[in-house]
Amino acid sequence: MTSRKEWFINYSPFRTPISISLDNNSIIKTVRSGSVRISITVDGTSRLFKLQDVYYVPDMGTNNLLSVTYIVQKGYTVNFGTNMCEISKAGSIIGKAKNRKRLWVLDSNPVVPNPHVAYVTKASFSVWHKRLGHAMTCSVKKLLESSMVTGIELIDDSTNYADGECIACIKGKTTWNVIPKKSDVENSRRLHRIYSDVCGPFDIEDYFWSQYFVMFVDGFSHYVRVKPIRSKDEASKVLKE
Repeated sequence: MTSRKEWFINYSPFRTPISISLDNNSIIKTVRSGSVRISITVDGTSRLFKLQDVYYVPDMGTNNLLSVTYIVQKGYTVNFGTNMCEISKAGSIIGKAKNRKRLWVLDSNPVVPNPHVAYVTKASFSVWHKRLGHAMTCSVKKLLESSMVTGIELIDDSTNYADGECIACIKGKTTWNVIPKKSDVENSRRLHRIYSDVCGPFDIEDYFWSQYFVMFVDGFSHYVRVKPIRSKDEASKVLKE
C-alpha cells in the first residue's frame, strides 16, 4: 500500500472504496490498485521488480507497506532474524530489510515512470496561426513579441503574415448573399421563361402506371401544366409536347 500516486505505472479504480483498519483503530480507504516498479539493492547490486495489486491509499501518510503474505504467495521465502530480514527465492537472496524502530525497512527505491515531456517544434507563422485555433494575426504576434508563452519558435522571419491569407478563415467567415423576397427577373412575354420540375417517385401509381409528374409554369402568365410520367427520362418528351 502506498499514498504516492506518481509511482504507479498503471492502475484501475474500484467501484466502491475498500476500507482498511489500522492498529490505532482508525479506518482509511483505498480507491484503486495498480502496478509499481521498485529497485531492491543487495550487497551493492540492484534488481528491478514489479509489484502488482498495489493499493493506492491517499490518507495513508508517508509510510509504504509491503505485505509479507503477498511476498510468500509470489513464491518467495522470508526469514526473520534479530536485526535483519532476508527475502530469497530458490536459494538466492533478492532483498534485505533492517529492523528500525520495530518496523522492517526494505532496502529499495521506487522506479518513478518518466513524466510527460513537452517538446518544442519550429514552424512558420501560418502554421502557428492554425495550431492556435486560427487566432487573429495580431494575437499571435502579441504572444511572440511579448514572450507571453514559451515554445513558439519560427523557422523564419515570417511575421509579415496578414489576416486574409488563410483559406480556412476566409471560408469560415464567408456568408451567403441575402435572398430577396421578390424576384427581380422580368418575363416580358409568354413563353419567355418556363420553370419546370420533376416530382417523384410516389408509392402509389395512377391509372396509367405513372409514378412521377412533371410541372411547367410560364413566368409571364403563370399558366401551369402538369403531366404524369412513368419515368424521369420522359420529361424531355413532355417538354417538347
